[in-house]
Amino acid sequence: MKPVASTIVVTLVLSLASLLQAQGSGEPQDKASIWMRQKLRASQEILKGLADGDFNTIGANARSMNLMEYLEKWARADRPDYRTQLRLFEFADRELIRAASDKNLEAATLAYTQLTISCVNCHKLVRAAKK
Repeated sequence: MKPVASTIVVTLVLSLASLLQAQGSGEPQDKASIWMRQKLRASQEILKGLADGDFNTIGANARSMNLMEYLEKWARADRPDYRTQLRLFEFADRELIRAASDKNLEAATLAYTQLTISCVNCHKLVRAAKK
């Protein structure tokens, strides 16, 4: 199976497993929080890949984040401030994928930092909207 296809399959399986686990627990789960847990896992794996110099791990998890972001954006894409953060996230994630493909650790580290900044800024917006 090609790396992109396997990444998509793994992401969808993990998301489905999270949904089923949430339903089975009897606890109400916000769909966005399920996506956030998946994105957090992928970002942690990217950091591990950066520390280990493992470009396959970096690329696979960045592609996984790209897919999750694509699916998740339908939840909040109607807010202009969210769309701005989404574009910043998309750009940083694409750069991370490119840097992993080029085996450029410095560029991947910079892209990961930009990705993290976009995540923090987006979460600030979401928290402010809940107030």
